[in-house]
Amino acid sequence: MLPPSAVNFLLTNGASVDELLVFDLDGTLIDADERISDVTRRALHELDQRGIAWTVATGRLPQGAREALPDMRFKHPQAYKNGVLIWDLNDDRSIHTRPLDRSEFLEVCKRLDAHGINAMANVLNDENRIGAAVRDSNNEREQRWVRYMESQAISIQRHNDFNVIEGTVFNIFALTENARVLYMAEELADIPGVQVYAGSDMYHDGYYWLDIHHVEGTKGDAVKYLQEQTGAKKLICFGDSDNDIAMFERADEAYAMENGLPELKAMATQTIGKNTDHAIAYFLADRYGFSL
Repeated sequence: MLPPSAVNFLLTNGASVDELLVFDLDGTLIDADERISDVTRRALHELDQRGIAWTVATGRLPQGAREALPDMRFKHPQAYKNGVLIWDLNDDRSIHTRPLDRSEFLEVCKRLDAHGINAMANVLNDENRIGAAVRDSNNEREQRWVRYMESQAISIQRHNDFNVIEGTVFNIFALTENARVLYMAEELADIPGVQVYAGSDMYHDGYYWLDIHHVEGTKGDAVKYLQEQTGAKKLICFGDSDNDIAMFERADEAYAMENGLPELKAMATQTIGKNTDHAIAYFLADRYGFSL
Protein backbone atom coordinates (compact mmCIF):
# COMPACT_ATOMS: atom_id res chain seq x y z
CA MET A 1 0.00 0.00 0.00
CA LEU A 2 1.07 3.58 -0.63
CA PRO A 3 1.28 5.86 2.42
CA PRO A 4 -1.61 8.31 3.08
CA SER A 5 0.49 11.28 1.92
CA ALA A 6 0.88 9.64 -1.48
CA VAL A 7 -2.83 8.94 -1.75
CA ASN A 8 -3.62 12.58 -0.96
CA PHE A 9 -1.15 13.72 -3.63
CA LEU A 10 -2.76 11.43 -6.17
CA LEU A 11 -6.37 12.29 -5.44
CA THR A 12 -6.37 16.00 -4.66
CA ASN A 13 -4.37 17.50 -7.51
CA GLY A 14 -7.42 18.22 -9.68
CA ALA A 15 -6.64 15.97 -12.66
CA SER A 16 -9.31 13.82 -14.22
CA VAL A 17 -9.06 10.14 -13.41
CA ASP A 18 -11.22 8.88 -16.26
CA GLU A 19 -7.99 8.04 -18.09
CA LEU A 20 -4.42 7.77 -16.83
CA LEU A 21 -1.77 8.08 -19.55
CA VAL A 22 1.68 6.66 -18.75
CA PHE A 23 4.67 7.42 -20.97
CA ASP A 24 8.04 5.74 -21.14
CA LEU A 25 10.84 8.27 -21.70
CA ASP A 26 13.81 7.00 -23.73
CA GLY A 27 12.75 5.95 -27.20
CA THR A 28 9.20 7.12 -26.54
CA LEU A 29 8.50 10.57 -25.09
CA ILE A 30 11.93 12.16 -25.52
CA ASP A 31 14.04 12.56 -28.65
CA ALA A 32 17.51 11.47 -29.73
CA ASP A 33 19.03 14.38 -27.77
CA GLU A 34 17.59 12.89 -24.54
CA ARG A 35 15.28 15.88 -24.09
CA ILE A 36 11.60 16.56 -24.49
CA SER A 37 10.91 18.53 -27.66
CA ASP A 38 8.98 21.80 -27.69
CA VAL A 39 6.09 20.22 -29.59
CA THR A 40 5.80 17.34 -27.11
CA ARG A 41 5.97 19.77 -24.20
CA ARG A 42 3.06 21.70 -25.74
CA ALA A 43 1.06 18.49 -26.10
CA LEU A 44 1.52 17.62 -22.42
CA HIS A 45 0.51 21.16 -21.49
CA GLU A 46 -2.68 20.65 -23.49
CA LEU A 47 -3.39 17.49 -21.48
CA ASP A 48 -3.01 19.48 -18.27
CA GLN A 49 -5.32 22.19 -19.58
CA ARG A 50 -7.96 19.57 -20.31
CA GLY A 51 -7.60 17.84 -16.95
CA ILE A 52 -6.29 14.61 -18.51
CA ALA A 53 -4.09 12.70 -16.06
CA TRP A 54 -0.62 11.64 -17.21
CA THR A 55 2.73 10.61 -15.79
CA VAL A 56 5.93 8.79 -16.76
CA ALA A 57 7.39 5.33 -16.09
CA THR A 58 11.06 5.08 -16.96
CA GLY A 59 14.25 3.14 -16.38
CA ARG A 60 15.92 6.39 -15.36
CA LEU A 61 16.47 7.71 -11.87
CA PRO A 62 14.49 10.84 -10.91
CA GLN A 63 17.60 12.94 -11.55
CA GLY A 64 17.81 11.63 -15.11
CA ALA A 65 14.15 12.41 -15.71
CA ARG A 66 14.67 15.96 -14.50
CA GLU A 67 17.43 16.36 -17.09
CA ALA A 68 15.17 15.04 -19.85
CA LEU A 69 12.10 17.03 -18.75
CA PRO A 70 13.48 20.36 -17.50
CA ASP A 71 11.01 22.61 -15.67
CA MET A 72 8.15 20.12 -15.99
CA ARG A 73 5.65 20.01 -13.12
CA PHE A 74 3.76 16.81 -12.44
CA LYS A 75 0.25 16.41 -11.10
CA HIS A 76 0.83 12.72 -10.38
CA PRO A 77 3.77 10.72 -9.00
CA GLN A 78 6.12 9.02 -11.42
CA ALA A 79 7.69 5.55 -11.67
CA TYR A 80 11.49 5.28 -11.87
CA LYS A 81 14.06 2.50 -12.31
CA ASN A 82 11.51 0.44 -14.23
CA GLY A 83 8.89 0.75 -11.50
CA VAL A 84 10.95 0.12 -8.37
CA LEU A 85 10.55 3.72 -7.19
CA ILE A 86 7.35 5.72 -7.01
CA TRP A 87 8.59 9.28 -6.62
CA ASP A 88 7.37 12.87 -6.47
CA LEU A 89 9.80 14.83 -8.65
CA ASN A 90 8.17 18.14 -7.69
CA ASP A 91 9.27 17.80 -4.05
CA ASP A 92 12.03 15.25 -4.73
CA ARG A 93 10.70 12.66 -2.28
CA SER A 94 10.17 8.93 -2.24
CA ILE A 95 6.60 7.64 -2.01
CA HIS A 96 7.14 3.89 -2.36
CA THR A 97 9.98 1.50 -3.16
CA ARG A 98 10.54 -2.25 -3.57
CA PRO A 99 14.09 -3.07 -2.42
CA LEU A 100 16.15 -6.10 -3.34
CA ASP A 101 16.70 -8.89 -0.84
CA ARG A 102 20.22 -8.42 0.53
CA SER A 103 21.30 -12.03 0.03
CA GLU A 104 20.01 -12.05 -3.55
CA PHE A 105 21.77 -8.76 -4.20
CA LEU A 106 25.09 -10.26 -3.09
CA GLU A 107 24.53 -13.41 -5.17
CA VAL A 108 23.78 -11.37 -8.29
CA CYS A 109 26.93 -9.28 -7.82
CA LYS A 110 29.01 -12.45 -7.36
CA ARG A 111 27.75 -13.87 -10.65
CA LEU A 112 28.27 -10.62 -12.53
CA ASP A 113 31.84 -10.56 -11.25
CA ALA A 114 32.36 -14.08 -12.59
CA HIS A 115 31.51 -12.79 -16.08
CA GLY A 116 33.69 -9.71 -15.83
CA ILE A 117 30.73 -7.35 -15.46
CA ASN A 118 31.30 -4.44 -13.09
CA ALA A 119 28.14 -4.12 -10.99
CA MET A 120 27.03 -0.79 -9.58
CA ALA A 121 24.11 -0.23 -7.23
CA ASN A 122 21.55 2.41 -6.34
CA VAL A 123 20.50 2.73 -2.71
CA LEU A 124 18.17 4.70 -0.48
CA ASN A 125 19.86 5.98 2.66
CA ASP A 126 18.33 6.46 6.11
CA GLU A 127 16.98 9.86 5.05
CA ASN A 128 15.28 8.29 2.01
CA ARG A 129 17.69 9.98 -0.38
CA ILE A 130 19.10 8.26 -3.47
CA GLY A 131 22.75 7.24 -3.44
CA ALA A 132 25.05 4.99 -5.43
CA ALA A 133 27.70 2.39 -4.66
CA VAL A 134 30.57 1.91 -7.12
CA ARG A 135 33.95 0.29 -7.39
CA ASP A 136 36.76 1.50 -9.62
CA SER A 137 35.35 2.36 -13.05
CA ASN A 138 36.30 0.04 -15.90
CA ASN A 139 35.38 2.24 -18.85
CA GLU A 140 34.70 5.79 -19.97
CA ARG A 141 30.92 5.29 -19.87
CA GLU A 142 31.03 4.35 -16.18
CA GLN A 143 33.30 7.28 -15.40
CA ARG A 144 30.92 9.69 -17.11
CA TRP A 145 28.03 8.24 -15.14
CA VAL A 146 29.85 8.70 -11.81
CA ARG A 147 30.75 12.29 -12.71
CA TYR A 148 27.12 12.95 -13.59
CA MET A 149 25.89 11.51 -10.27
CA GLU A 150 28.38 13.66 -8.39
CA SER A 151 27.20 16.73 -10.32
CA GLN A 152 23.69 15.97 -9.05
CA ALA A 153 24.95 15.95 -5.44
CA ILE A 154 24.20 12.23 -5.15
CA SER A 155 26.22 10.50 -2.45
CA ILE A 156 28.70 8.00 -3.90
CA GLN A 157 29.95 5.08 -1.81
CA ARG A 158 33.26 3.82 -3.20
CA HIS A 159 34.02 0.29 -2.11
CA ASN A 160 35.85 -2.96 -2.84
CA ASP A 161 33.33 -5.26 -1.16
CA PHE A 162 29.57 -5.39 -1.80
CA ASN A 163 29.02 -6.55 1.79
CA VAL A 164 29.94 -3.12 3.16
CA ILE A 165 27.43 -1.10 1.12
CA GLU A 166 25.19 0.99 3.37
CA GLY A 167 21.53 1.69 2.72
CA THR A 168 18.67 -0.16 1.05
CA VAL A 169 19.66 -1.47 -2.37
CA PHE A 170 16.88 -1.11 -4.94
CA ASN A 171 18.77 -1.52 -8.21
CA ILE A 172 21.86 -3.18 -9.69
CA PHE A 173 23.11 -1.92 -13.01
CA ALA A 174 26.05 -1.99 -15.41
CA LEU A 175 27.27 0.18 -18.28
CA THR A 176 29.69 -1.94 -20.22
CA GLU A 177 31.23 -3.01 -23.50
CA ASN A 178 30.76 -6.63 -22.39
CA ALA A 179 27.94 -8.11 -24.51
CA ARG A 180 27.57 -10.91 -21.97
CA VAL A 181 25.04 -8.69 -20.17
CA LEU A 182 22.53 -9.57 -22.89
CA TYR A 183 22.43 -13.14 -21.57
CA MET A 184 22.32 -12.45 -17.84
CA ALA A 185 18.56 -12.94 -17.63
CA GLU A 186 19.17 -16.63 -18.35
CA GLU A 187 22.14 -16.76 -15.97
CA LEU A 188 20.09 -15.29 -13.10
CA ALA A 189 16.80 -17.06 -13.82
CA ASP A 190 17.14 -19.28 -10.73
CA ILE A 191 17.15 -16.28 -8.37
CA PRO A 192 13.41 -15.83 -7.73
CA GLY A 193 13.35 -12.26 -6.46
CA VAL A 194 15.01 -10.45 -9.36
CA GLN A 195 13.92 -9.04 -12.71
CA VAL A 196 16.63 -8.56 -15.35
CA TYR A 197 16.62 -6.18 -18.32
CA ALA A 198 19.48 -5.58 -20.76
CA GLY A 199 20.06 -4.00 -24.15
CA SER A 200 22.26 -1.91 -26.40
CA ASP A 201 22.87 1.66 -25.28
CA MET A 202 20.87 3.78 -27.74
CA TYR A 203 22.98 6.86 -26.99
CA HIS A 204 26.51 5.35 -26.93
CA ASP A 205 27.62 3.00 -29.69
CA GLY A 206 29.46 -0.11 -28.57
CA TYR A 207 28.06 -0.08 -25.03
CA TYR A 208 25.38 -2.15 -23.32
CA TRP A 209 23.25 -1.54 -20.25
CA LEU A 210 22.00 -3.92 -17.58
CA ASP A 211 19.27 -3.23 -14.99
CA ILE A 212 18.31 -5.63 -12.21
CA HIS A 213 15.67 -5.02 -9.57
CA HIS A 214 12.99 -6.75 -7.52
CA VAL A 215 10.65 -8.96 -9.53
CA GLU A 216 7.64 -7.17 -7.98
CA GLY A 217 9.02 -3.74 -8.86
CA THR A 218 8.25 -3.62 -12.58
CA LYS A 219 6.54 -0.91 -14.57
CA GLY A 220 3.48 -3.15 -14.50
CA ASP A 221 3.43 -3.08 -10.70
CA ALA A 222 3.99 0.68 -10.72
CA VAL A 223 1.13 1.51 -13.07
CA LYS A 224 -1.14 -0.82 -11.10
CA TYR A 225 -0.40 1.22 -7.95
CA LEU A 226 -1.01 4.49 -9.76
CA GLN A 227 -4.24 3.34 -11.37
CA GLU A 228 -5.60 2.00 -8.08
CA GLN A 229 -4.75 5.15 -6.15
CA THR A 230 -6.13 7.55 -8.77
CA GLY A 231 -9.18 5.40 -9.42
CA ALA A 232 -8.60 5.83 -13.15
CA LYS A 233 -11.12 3.85 -15.17
CA LYS A 234 -8.77 3.39 -18.13
CA LEU A 235 -4.99 2.90 -18.24
CA ILE A 236 -3.24 3.95 -21.46
CA CYS A 237 0.48 3.20 -21.85
CA PHE A 238 3.16 4.16 -24.38
CA GLY A 239 6.55 2.46 -24.78
CA ASP A 240 9.24 0.99 -26.99
CA SER A 241 11.27 -1.64 -25.11
CA ASP A 242 11.17 -4.86 -23.10
CA ASN A 243 10.85 -3.05 -19.78
CA ASP A 244 7.50 -1.73 -21.05
CA ILE A 245 6.01 -5.20 -21.54
CA ALA A 246 4.75 -5.46 -17.96
CA MET A 247 2.82 -2.19 -18.17
CA PHE A 248 1.46 -3.09 -21.61
CA GLU A 249 0.04 -6.25 -20.02
CA ARG A 250 -1.80 -4.07 -17.47
CA ALA A 251 -3.01 -1.46 -19.94
CA ASP A 252 -6.49 -1.07 -21.40
CA GLU A 253 -4.82 0.53 -24.41
CA ALA A 254 -1.12 0.22 -25.30
CA TYR A 255 0.73 2.14 -28.01
CA ALA A 256 4.14 1.04 -29.26
CA MET A 257 6.59 3.30 -31.03
CA GLU A 258 7.58 2.52 -34.61
CA ASN A 259 11.17 2.36 -33.35
CA GLY A 260 10.14 -0.17 -30.68
CA LEU A 261 10.80 -3.88 -30.29
CA PRO A 262 8.77 -6.27 -32.48
CA GLU A 263 7.45 -8.17 -29.46
CA LEU A 264 6.09 -4.96 -27.95
CA LYS A 265 4.44 -3.97 -31.22
CA ALA A 266 2.78 -7.39 -31.31
CA MET A 267 1.13 -6.63 -27.95
CA ALA A 268 0.09 -3.09 -28.81
CA THR A 269 -3.34 -1.69 -29.57
CA GLN A 270 -1.59 0.26 -32.31
CA THR A 271 1.91 1.15 -33.46
CA ILE A 272 2.40 4.89 -33.85
CA GLY A 273 5.34 6.86 -35.27
CA LYS A 274 8.92 7.33 -34.12
CA ASN A 275 9.99 9.21 -31.03
CA THR A 276 12.35 11.28 -33.19
CA ASP A 277 9.32 12.47 -35.18
CA HIS A 278 7.46 13.54 -32.00
CA ALA A 279 4.86 10.84 -32.59
CA ILE A 280 3.43 11.07 -29.06
CA ALA A 281 2.62 14.77 -29.50
CA TYR A 282 0.78 14.27 -32.78
CA PHE A 283 -1.05 11.19 -31.50
CA LEU A 284 -2.32 13.15 -28.50
CA ALA A 285 -3.34 16.12 -30.64
CA ASP A 286 -5.36 13.85 -32.91
CA ARG A 287 -6.95 11.87 -30.06
CA TYR A 288 -7.96 14.86 -27.94
CA GLY A 289 -8.62 17.36 -30.71
CA PHE A 290 -6.10 20.14 -30.19
CA SER A 291 -3.62 21.92 -32.44
CA LEU A 292 0.13 22.10 -31.94
